[in-house]
Amino acid sequence: MKCFARTLGLIAFTLASTSSFAKTYKYDFVGIHSNNGFIQYPGLDFGQAKTAVFTVNKDPLSPEVTISSLEVTFPNAAKLLATGFKKLDNTNTYRAVVNDVWVYRQIIVDISDVDFNLSQITHPRIEVSISEKSVFIQPETDFKGHPLFFVDGDLRDITASKVVDTASVIIDGKRVNLSLKENLSFAPPAVPVNGAREGFVIDALWFGKGQKRLYIPAPVPNSEYDRYDAIGLVVEELDGPVGKEYLLGVKFKDAGGFEQIIPAQPLRPLLNTAYNAGF
Repeated sequence: MKCFARTLGLIAFTLASTSSFAKTYKYDFVGIHSNNGFIQYPGLDFGQAKTAVFTVNKDPLSPEVTISSLEVTFPNAAKLLATGFKKLDNTNTYRAVVNDVWVYRQIIVDISDVDFNLSQITHPRIEVSISEKSVFIQPETDFKGHPLFFVDGDLRDITASKVVDTASVIIDGKRVNLSLKENLSFAPPAVPVNGAREGFVIDALWFGKGQKRLYIPAPVPNSEYDRYDAIGLVVEELDGPVGKEYLLGVKFKDAGGFEQIIPAQPLRPLLNTAYNAGF
């Protein structure tokens, strides 16, 4: 009996520990496009969708991803809010069932060709159909009827990332403020960036020159970015041949709390590249 109770306690502790690492991320579509399906009910127009926002939960200790919600808005129809997605067996499709929406008793929402761990462009597709029957135990296995509409676009990470450390240096007589973001990330395809486009994220404000975003390559695969957090800037000041010079490193930790520091690199060339300015 004592052994059984101790086992239950260990399981509960393990579950609590694992869930404590879970993080919530937000994604949307760039270049969003939608079109109506075969069924068109008078007064309902699903064309020209305005936004499609995904809320996703990831556990750094597990490869599994959970889509907790999808919200799609339209100019000429009430928004769609779908929750409780489940991944279909042996597919790359997530499915949710929504009851009593618009004029329909039940609809099926499928999200396919989606990968929330890749830095390159991914182009997921949302397909919404009428459910032809209702199975109370597993409604996500209902047969799909005629499609109502389709939505697609290029996936973009819009997760808010807090500033975890700051530093300030003087270069060419002008102050440079550096702000390190917690989440490792990558630049959206449409955003022009000089230099690296993924890794640790640092916002640089160079007085008199403006603000730029720096990406410092991380020594981990981009598919595992969610397993790591940036925690500190490491700035080293040196006496150079023409004045002060600075080396910049980043301290980070994994989901288990193990800390590492990337090798420091000269700050001036990073700024030179980001601001596209010659020195």
